[in-house]
Amino acid sequence: MKNKSTNLFVLLALTFTYCSTNDADNSVNQVMETSSTTSTTVTLLPTSTTTTLPNVEVCTGDDNQGINFERIRNVQTFLNNYGFNAGDVDGYLGNQTIAAIKDFQRYAGLYPDGDVGPLTRNAMNNWTGCESEATQIITTTTTTTLPSSNDSNTVTTTTSTTTTTVPLNNVAILTSEDYGYIPSVSLLDNSILSIFKSINNPDSVCGTPYYRTLPSGVNNRYSNGDVQISNISNGPFLDSSASTYIDSISSSDIKILINGNGDENYKYFFISPYSSQIVSINPTTVSISSGLTQAIFSKQLFTEGYWFYSFAENESGYIVKSSGLREFAINPSTSQNRDSQNNVELLNFTSNYIKIPFGGSISQNDKIEISYITDQIYKTKDNTTASIELNDQIITLKDNEQASENEILMIGNELMLVKSKNNNEYTVERGYLNSIIKSHEVGTSVKKIDPLSKKSIISDFAYAVIRNDSGLRFQLPLNGELQMTEFNLTGCPNGRYSLEEITTFGWREQGLSIVSSSTNRNISSALYSNEFVISDSSASYQHPTLSGFKQGTDGFINDGPRELTVSSGNSIDFNFSGLKPGTSDIKFVILNFQMIPTDSQKLTKTKSTLIEVNGDSYIFSLNFDNLINSTSLGPSVWEKGYKYIFTSIDVYDEMTKTTFKNNGDVEYDTNIPNGQHDAYYLDQFSFLTPNQ
Repeated sequence: MKNKSTNLFVLLALTFTYCSTNDADNSVNQVMETSSTTSTTVTLLPTSTTTTLPNVEVCTGDDNQGINFERIRNVQTFLNNYGFNAGDVDGYLGNQTIAAIKDFQRYAGLYPDGDVGPLTRNAMNNWTGCESEATQIITTTTTTTLPSSNDSNTVTTTTSTTTTTVPLNNVAILTSEDYGYIPSVSLLDNSILSIFKSINNPDSVCGTPYYRTLPSGVNNRYSNGDVQISNISNGPFLDSSASTYIDSISSSDIKILINGNGDENYKYFFISPYSSQIVSINPTTVSISSGLTQAIFSKQLFTEGYWFYSFAENESGYIVKSSGLREFAINPSTSQNRDSQNNVELLNFTSNYIKIPFGGSISQNDKIEISYITDQIYKTKDNTTASIELNDQIITLKDNEQASENEILMIGNELMLVKSKNNNEYTVERGYLNSIIKSHEVGTSVKKIDPLSKKSIISDFAYAVIRNDSGLRFQLPLNGELQMTEFNLTGCPNGRYSLEEITTFGWREQGLSIVSSSTNRNISSALYSNEFVISDSSASYQHPTLSGFKQGTDGFINDGPRELTVSSGNSIDFNFSGLKPGTSDIKFVILNFQMIPTDSQKLTKTKSTLIEVNGDSYIFSLNFDNLINSTSLGPSVWEKGYKYIFTSIDVYDEMTKTTFKNNGDVEYDTNIPNGQHDAYYLDQFSFLTPNQ
């Protein structure tokens, strides 16, 4: 437990006191904080014996009611006091403070968004230090069946409560071993799209592969902002014919309707205030009738600001995009408008807090740090009127109007944090956020950046793409501007690495259905003079391979169905024993099929199914739980009336994708030339799903 306590020694006692921490039920929504309460009880226990008792840990409890947690310094002090390491109490909402806020929120049973909103502040004010870590999610759902036009006026209401014990940091987040497609709507043009979830270790430079080839309408993991993962499909999502919109907004609730099939299992996705993140929020109650779903959301589920209702999805493979009224406000303190998103002005790319020489060698044990700012976050001030030397901690500017305490100066390309000032003399912290300390001549440009807040930044999320000389590409999620993101080099093979591009996302403004974005690609620019070499890795990367024959024989090593007719309830196996991993473990595969219709009315052309790899077995089973007459999006439901011909297997390891086609071709997602395999008989693998 993260608490404060004292030890009370009790000897030969007739009575003793003890601290009992009663964990209150923590009603935790997938994406919103819910405050929890804790009571401390002192109980007298009578005894008729003389007993020597061990040390009894007594929690005295703290009073945080009078603390103003709208001040970052107070938040940092609070977090440090209770073991959530926020770093220095400096009043800056930096990476370490945000991480500590998230740790506290998880511990308290709140949604870990790193934002000190009203519910987080309430939890801090009521915190005693005696609390245990929250482990339960208690969800109460009331389902009301509305009468149809042919029914009487009887309304049936059913209330059920489900308690699930899970680690709270996994709420609404699937495990890293789940692969597939995430439903989403484009933040940039409001079109239906899918996000491909593959290997994802956001702590490593080489932790999230960035694929060159993905199906149409599918984006790489971070290409549509930092999308919250709620559920995963076997294939890309399609646009639903159903419709959804905000029907009404009252003083306490928001009502959303879906005209479709009357399903009660929809998930509802929103863009949160001052964010480019799409999050899922569970409704308070759901009512269903024929063709209609009505979801009621308590306003207490939402933080302050302007929200945008984006889409709904019920794991059918279809996305219901919102229309009509889509924006709503929750007690906004200010307008949600800002300057337009634009280019990256400054990029700090360092190793162990030191700039990497162009093409310099670094070790696998080293760290990489990246921070950036856009060219809209600052205000232009007067140029320097006196030179600034390398070791100067006190600098002289034109007058005392250039900046205030705790604001950031950008002089040339160096960032300086203003610690104090005396008239036009400024005491500064040089090389802030790992920017390079330099001497500055008279006439150097001066720009001023206000203290950071969710409102003052322009870009709240970004991602960079790193590639090495063999064409491996990786996607690095970055925090908002002027926040440093640190990466390790775990799993990175030997090679030369360079920064290929950086894409920044601005938070959504009120009145808009999309966010702004800017991509800066690697051209002749000082921004991209970032290359490094890893030479001490255990191995260079080698792709997986596929053999066609058993060693020393002419017998086939791979096997599959040949002209097999299947029925509901059947299963068939594809045996790819000839598949061998390279230097990286194979994590999952996608089997791809061409669909040849036996009926001229059939229109579907292809089907793919994603299968996770268990250990070193490469025997993949297809299940036929149901055969239907319409397009099938699920892995175990198949469309009738087709001959399915195996066309290729996409093999995904921790680094990249390799495709083995049925004609003997091998296609690599890297920039090395395509190759050949000798399993020429793969085009014989086929099965049929009859119309009857």
